[in-house]
Amino acid sequence: MYNRSKDTKHRPSFSADNRHYEKVGDSVIEVASEYELPKSWQVVRLSDMCRLTDGLRKEGKQVCLDAKYLRGKSCGDYLDKGKFVTKGDNIILVDGENSGEVFSVPCDGYMGSTFKQLWVSSEMHLPYVLYFIMFYKDKLRNSKKCAAIPHLNKDIFYNLLIGIPPIEEQIRMTEKIEQLLSAINLDK
Repeated sequence: MYNRSKDTKHRPSFSADNRHYEKVGDSVIEVASEYELPKSWQVVRLSDMCRLTDGLRKEGKQVCLDAKYLRGKSCGDYLDKGKFVTKGDNIILVDGENSGEVFSVPCDGYMGSTFKQLWVSSEMHLPYVLYFIMFYKDKLRNSKKCAAIPHLNKDIFYNLLIGIPPIEEQIRMTEKIEQLLSAINLDK
């Protein structure tokens, strides 16, 4: 679990060259980021703050939260057992053409078979992490494994580097993104 105050395993160290580094085992290596990030930010792998889990196995009639239902294209089927998630949880498509797409669960129910539950550390501002994943959606979609039924490449997912600004900056950035998205949607 990522903990900003206690985790020194992946905390970057800085040198006069203003580059970010991470500790891997006993070695310290430069983080090869596509972007120049401020010194005040930490740089970690997505695996340090996210997990893909199966959800809680449960029995009892619940709606099936498949992609069609979550996109509002079906009324939803009901199942007698499945992997239970609750309203407000986040789930991510891991199988199929749109692997990497994240949904916020609108009601209690059973995840469709093509989903995993997305756990994000409480140390992070959740919308910041979700926008980060959305930013890399094309990369995740275009790097799927298997030909018949493509699967999310979890190695790529977990190894994505994420710059972590102070929490106040995460909040400010997500508020700005939401303002811009609202402005874009008003123009349509």
